[in-house]
Amino acid sequence: MAPVLLQAEPGPIALELGRTALIIIDMQRDFVDPGGLGETLGNDVARLAPAIGPCKRMLAAARGI
Repeated sequence: MAPVLLQAEPGPIALELGRTALIIIDMQRDFVDPGGLGETLGNDVARLAPAIGPCKRMLAAARGI
């Protein structure tokens, strides 16, 4: 299978889908949710909310839905 080119910043990434895993670790609760670990550590979690949409799209693409 030929690599797939994923448009990303700072530059595109070539992925071999048969050898690639997507790992998203509890972003909403720990890192983005008010009252979560990130906020408890003093982080401004509101600045991370824009990451939720792209993560959802990546997860949907990885699942093939």
